[in-house]
Amino acid sequence: MGGTIRVAGWRVAFACAAVAILFLALMPGTGGQDWFVHADKLRHAAAFLALWAIGKQARFQPSWALAAVLLAFGIGIELAQALTPTREPSLGDVLADALGIAAGRWLLGGGAG
Repeated sequence: MGGTIRVAGWRVAFACAAVAILFLALMPGTGGQDWFVHADKLRHAAAFLALWAIGKQARFQPSWALAAVLLAFGIGIELAQALTPTREPSLGDVLADALGIAAGRWLLGGGAG
């Protein structure tokens, strides 16, 4: 039973992280200087690596399905940004999301599937 509760906690954490990432991706940009050129790509990769790590702890299986859902989430974020007056979609952001997912799979393991 303790394992079931633990997995449920990770699933709640996954949902909270996804909602937080969606919120940050859709809120108006500050328009200020970034740390360095393409720092936003590093943030995208880190966010999706974190989602991968939490998703694996939540025991979302198979791994290819988790990767596909995360990539679809990243594409969905970019499509939603196209509907906002202050954000714009970017293929580079989707590629950074994919790199974060791949890095998570490589660094943390893909598990079954």
